[in-house]
Amino acid sequence: MNHLVHRLSSGLLQRIPQAWRDAVPAIPPATPRNLWLALAAAVAIQNIAVFQSSQTEHTTVFALLVWGGAVICMEDQFEDLRPQPSGPGLVVGSLLLLWVLTRSALILHWDGLLFALAPIGGLALGLMGEKPGGLGRFRDPFLCLMSLPAFALLMRALPEAPISLVTARLSGVWLSVLGLDVVVNARNVLLPGGGVQVLGPCNGLDMMAQILCVGVIFLLAFPIRSWTSRCLVLLIAPLIGLICNTFRIALLALCAGYGHSKGSWLFDFFHESTGSLVFSGVAVLLFGMAYMRLLERELPPLPSPTGREERP
Repeated sequence: MNHLVHRLSSGLLQRIPQAWRDAVPAIPPATPRNLWLALAAAVAIQNIAVFQSSQTEHTTVFALLVWGGAVICMEDQFEDLRPQPSGPGLVVGSLLLLWVLTRSALILHWDGLLFALAPIGGLALGLMGEKPGGLGRFRDPFLCLMSLPAFALLMRALPEAPISLVTARLSGVWLSVLGLDVVVNARNVLLPGGGVQVLGPCNGLDMMAQILCVGVIFLLAFPIRSWTSRCLVLLIAPLIGLICNTFRIALLALCAGYGHSKGSWLFDFFHESTGSLVFSGVAVLLFGMAYMRLLERELPPLPSPTGREERP
C-alpha cells in the first residue's frame, strides 16, 4: 500500500513543471533547531494577533516592533542554535506556553496582563531551548520583550496634565509660525474657525513611551559604547515623540479651523485612524537618524583609497 502511494505521489510530482517545483521552497527538516524556531514564530504571531484584535493600531505596531527587535538581537545565534533543554525546563516552558495561550483567549480589550504575556512567552521559549544555566544567551531578546510591560508602566507613570499643556502650547507655536491667528488656552488650541482640546489620549504620551522603548531596543540591538551617548538617546527619544505629536495636534487644529472638525473624514483619519501612524513613523525615522549619527561617531574612520593616510 505504501509503495503504491509513493508511486502515485511521484507520478503526480513528475507532471508538475520543473520551473514550478523550483519556485516552491523546500520544507526544512524537522530538526530541534527548526522546530524551536517554528514554535518561536508561532508564539510571536499569536501575541501580535491578540494585540491586533484587542488594542489600537499604535500598540499593535509597537508590539510588532518589539518582536522584530527581539529577532534582531537573536539573529547572530540562529546558525549555532542547538536546543538542549533540561527535563524540568521543558515541562515548565510547555506549561507556561499553554497558560499564555489560554490567557490570551480571555483578552477582549485593554488588559494590563497582555503586555506581560510576551516576556512570559519569551521565558518559556528560553526554557525550551536551553538549560537554566544557559539562559543568558536570550538576555537581549528577553529585555526587548520587556519593553511591552515597560510601555504599560510608562503610560501609567508619566504625568498626563503637564504633557497635555506642553503639547497644546507647542502646537500653538507651530501654527503661529505659519502666521495663523491662534490662541492657546490651557489645553485648548483655537483658531478663528474652530479648534481642538488636548486630552489625555491625544497628548502623545503613548508616542513618547513607544519611542523611549524603541530607544532601549536600539541600544540592545545596535549597542553604543559611550555612556554619554546612551543617556542622550534616552533623553531625546521621548522628546522626539512629544514634538512629532505636537505636529499632529497642530494639523488637527488646522483641520478644525477650516471646517473639517470631528466627524469629517480628514479629521478622523489623522485623529483615530491609520493617518495617526504617519507621525509615529516619522518619530521612529527621526530617532533612527539621530541614533545612527551617534553610532557613526564611534566607528573608526574609513581608510583612504590609496591605503595610506593623507598628509595635511
